[in-house]
Amino acid sequence: MSTEEKSNKGISRRDFFKGSAFAAVGLATGGVLAGCGTPKTTTQTPAGSPAKYSWETPPAAIPASQIKETIDADVVIVGAGLSGLSAAVRAKENGAKVVVVEKGATWTGRGGHFGVFESREMKKLGLVNDKEKLVREWIAQTGNRVKEELVWLFMNQSGAAMDWFLTKAEASKLFSKIGVLASYYKGSTYTEYPGTHMFLGGPNQKKGGMPGTDVSLVLYNEADKLGVKFYFESPAEQLVKEGDRVVGVVAKGKDGYKRFNASKGVIIATGDIGGNKEMTEAYAPVALKANGSQYVPVGVNTGDGHKMAMWAGGTIEDTPFPTMIHPQAFAWLSYFFLFINQKGNRFMNEDTWVQSKSLNAIRQPGDGPWAFSIFDSKWPEEVKASLPYGGGMFWDSMGRLVPSEWTPDADQKTIQGYIDQGKVGFKADTLDELAQKIGVPADQFKATVARYNELAKAKKDTDFGKRSELLTTIEKGPFYALKFGGALLTVVGGLNVDTKLRVLDAKKNPIQGLYAVGNASGGLYGVDYPTVIPGNSHGRALTWGYIAGKTVTEG
Repeated sequence: MSTEEKSNKGISRRDFFKGSAFAAVGLATGGVLAGCGTPKTTTQTPAGSPAKYSWETPPAAIPASQIKETIDADVVIVGAGLSGLSAAVRAKENGAKVVVVEKGATWTGRGGHFGVFESREMKKLGLVNDKEKLVREWIAQTGNRVKEELVWLFMNQSGAAMDWFLTKAEASKLFSKIGVLASYYKGSTYTEYPGTHMFLGGPNQKKGGMPGTDVSLVLYNEADKLGVKFYFESPAEQLVKEGDRVVGVVAKGKDGYKRFNASKGVIIATGDIGGNKEMTEAYAPVALKANGSQYVPVGVNTGDGHKMAMWAGGTIEDTPFPTMIHPQAFAWLSYFFLFINQKGNRFMNEDTWVQSKSLNAIRQPGDGPWAFSIFDSKWPEEVKASLPYGGGMFWDSMGRLVPSEWTPDADQKTIQGYIDQGKVGFKADTLDELAQKIGVPADQFKATVARYNELAKAKKDTDFGKRSELLTTIEKGPFYALKFGGALLTVVGGLNVDTKLRVLDAKKNPIQGLYAVGNASGGLYGVDYPTVIPGNSHGRALTWGYIAGKTVTEG
């Protein structure tokens, strides 16, 4: 999860088009990138959309006369986020000369949850998952549109990747606490399982930053110690091909263009497309309905790697891309209580996972894509009683580690802070007063609460089918409302890859010398981001970098 400031709010929506396959860029002659011919494409342009999107036409080749410097390496990694740093360290450990080119001014990290299937930390705590069960549930939650061999790759390799990182994290002595999150959703549908690792008390978190920044710091420090060379403020613009093989990349630094030769391969680790309005409109239109983006660093995740790889002959997974939209745009607590929209109506079974809460709120009428969670003064006891049946993010604590127990103290402070702020948290002695504060019709609101109380007392939700043990009345003041809505964290779709993380062409053959990791790669999430193991996007970034960093050195 992340605590970034919202950005990109209010971008417009346009219909997406489906499918994409571009012909490779021209051959390099004498070490110079040759011209890019007209791309072949299988795109279908819907009515009302432009005839072409900007990236459908590859840019002209950068002339050799503009190349100010040529740097030779075995492996060139484009992007210094979690997946790129993981790949850099792993490739260097396997004996490669490694260079990382990064668009931003420094390396990056974000969030705080790192989900994997297993680890030695989990074994110490007695936490054991059923691999076959998790794979089946993963496939179901992603609409059967995943590439199953990639799901199995994650389940089989993420434990080794985490153990590899744990050794480095412990040796770094940066963290005061390393543990496994206890707050995963325990409902019978959309069930979540343990495996979410947290690294707490690091130097950036102590300064108010995200714990995930310190995870990247461990890898950056390790890469620097091993001799990986970093080129910051050097956005990559084009891949270089010789025949059918990618042999390098051209990036633009402050002093002009540099060509980075990669004798073994280039790894694309450039993040997602969420900061590129045009690509998001085309490939993930639902993302534009969220209450803005919370991706950081702002302006970096613009699909650069997706485009370069497509110009080199790579293809993307089926559209629309899956999105990670979590209910954290306003209040970070919504629990399982009565959810109402801005008309005062209940609209869903509140006993569900984070993606469902976000996407259902987005579809509601009103001034913006948000809703309210309504509860009364009994909430501390009711939340505690609910955790064996539900829980998870935005319901339980976001940082409670196994084996600690939940207490209401932190939530009480958080809710009071919301109330004091007066924008996302509200408290009133009567339902009429609460309705006025949140701007919903009082009569309809009170009728909805009365109906909900009736269902709760009957212990039978005939309206939306909520489990009886999670039906609680709203009748003992003071009464509370928390405003919640979905924020876009990332678009988790990308390039087609095989189990070695090599980018695939239109015939499903690997493009020699070209790899994609993290959110630049696709195939793992299908139609929606699953939280079978919360934080698995970061786990995927760590694992894919760990795998690609080795396979690239093997040719």
